[in-house]
Amino acid sequence: MNDKKKLARRISDIAGWNPPERFSLITDTSEWMRIVRGDVIRLQNHDFVIRGHGYESRFGIGDQPKYWVFNAFDLETGKHKILKMVFHEDFHVHIGIFKIHCYRSPEKEARVLEIVEGDERFMQGRTHSDAVGNMIRVIDYIPGETLFQYLFEIKKNHRDYFEQDLPGILRKLTGSIEAINFLHQQKTCHGDIRNDHIIIETETGRFRWIDFDLNQNVADYDVWSIGNIINYAVGKGITTFKAVFKDKDVPDSIKASLGPEDASGFFEYRIMNLKKLYPYIPENLSNILRHFTFKPEAYYENMDQLLEDYHKMLAIDFGGM
Repeated sequence: MNDKKKLARRISDIAGWNPPERFSLITDTSEWMRIVRGDVIRLQNHDFVIRGHGYESRFGIGDQPKYWVFNAFDLETGKHKILKMVFHEDFHVHIGIFKIHCYRSPEKEARVLEIVEGDERFMQGRTHSDAVGNMIRVIDYIPGETLFQYLFEIKKNHRDYFEQDLPGILRKLTGSIEAINFLHQQKTCHGDIRNDHIIIETETGRFRWIDFDLNQNVADYDVWSIGNIINYAVGKGITTFKAVFKDKDVPDSIKASLGPEDASGFFEYRIMNLKKLYPYIPENLSNILRHFTFKPEAYYENMDQLLEDYHKMLAIDFGGM
């Protein structure tokens, strides 16, 4: 029996479906755009059958394909894996008045995976080289939903959410912020902190960071990005000036009080100073958010400073951990 017939039988046993009659056995992943469902990627004598592309959802847009990312089955263990191909993307983002150079680095993500091995605050995986040296990250699949999805699905008014759900979310976010601080202590960064890059693991409820391949040459990018996560959690979603001004239930006096100084330093259309909308937000929590406004009285130079205020906030405003 030749190799492909053995693979076809194994695929049928593991995946529960038969591969195409002429599926490809791929050892050079450079042309990853040609890889399709049923193909087998061989990495250092380890075989993975492709199930399809990876997807992510953002801001209600729906599932957006990530063509360099594949769902796969490990043909040795039968486990669900995520395979990330080498994709060198280079672009700029505008954050306030700043223009920031961003680029994808498989080497950086491979280094982070080594650093966080065994640390369940992060996704887990290993890097394998294909036949021509491409660094393929093989990631353990995490069953769960993103923080973005989780908060979106909470159907409560803000006051009930604030009292019933937010304290637990903020406590769990402590570990996520401490995890990023750990990366900084190791002289690296996350680089792409977003509310859809925290997976809430179904079985444990643990918050786990995913996706480490983005990089910038800005030391405090992660710090300001954590501000967006806290803002999203406290506001139960993204709170924009446009939505507030259109909301007939928001008093005119509150609308009149809002100004550019209340905007996010990252995204000027978002409101960071949420205490103006929700006066029951405690002062210590509001103080953290105001550090991330467009023209803050003070800002965090590093994650240690943010964590100091965050621990203080939890202790005073929410009764500790």
